[in-house]
Amino acid sequence: MRLVLGVSVLVLLLGTLAWWQGFAAPPGMLHGTDSAEAEAAYCLAVAERISEITGGRGEPRLEAHLDEQVAFWRARAGPRPGQGRVALARDTNVPGVNEGAHLHLAVQDCAHRAVGFYGHRFSAFD
Repeated sequence: MRLVLGVSVLVLLLGTLAWWQGFAAPPGMLHGTDSAEAEAAYCLAVAERISEITGGRGEPRLEAHLDEQVAFWRARAGPRPGQGRVALARDTNVPGVNEGAHLHLAVQDCAHRAVGFYGHRFSAFD
């Protein structure tokens, strides 16, 4: 009985410690960026590139979401938003990388980042 109780307490303490350390961990940046501004510039470039490809003729909810992402990330991209275009071009011009697939995953990553880290609420999701 004591052994079961001791192991249970140990597991509970280790679980609590791991949970608590998760809050102290650095948030990390998307797609190898090194600052919040660079990350925002990358996400801005992703949303703008998809908008260029669709030309506004995509599904209306997608277009509305892209417009929201552009507005959200533009406000955070800082004084050098073009660095996101450079980084995106570098990532999508690697041999064997499918630009469409990369953009699809990147726009999801950026949306999750906006919602989960910044607490943004996209009205296009409603």
